[in-house]
Amino acid sequence: MQTTSSRIKKILKEKNLTIYKLGKKINFSSGALHKMLHGKSSFSQNAIEKLLPILEISKEELEIWILADKYSREVIELAVKNRKEFPYKRKRLLTTKIDEILREKYMSRTNLAMQIKYGQSGLNRMITGKIGMSASVLKKISEALEIPQDEILSWIVADSYSLGVLEAALAEK
Repeated sequence: MQTTSSRIKKILKEKNLTIYKLGKKINFSSGALHKMLHGKSSFSQNAIEKLLPILEISKEELEIWILADKYSREVIELAVKNRKEFPYKRKRLLTTKIDEILREKYMSRTNLAMQIKYGQSGLNRMITGKIGMSASVLKKISEALEIPQDEILSWIVADSYSLGVLEAALAEK
């Protein structure tokens, strides 16, 4: 969380605020804020909503910083490329790509779930973007479908952010 942490700390310094004072101001524990700033926990929506007016930045700007910190340059580059090439607005890239690969391998999601030893319902919810994909499931899908983890991760990232945010995060790298 180097970009996010350093930028927020710079803003706090300009406003003569410490993490402790900020926590008091937004009714958040300084410990929780410290963990968010140092990448030990994700920024909650509640924290983001309370932070933005004090930091005087947009939600998009904070998303760009967090995205640049969270993912490698390669993943963000792939996400930008995939977002540009994927013509559908109402379909998820992750769902479409995985289903295409499954068809090519004459497999179903049920077969994939059995192969990776994961519940079909949970796997379907991950593939359709209803819940996040854990690192262990990402690894198992990558191995089962013979697709690099970074490629799958780029599909997830492309589904989660606009092209503008992705390109701005790439510029931060």
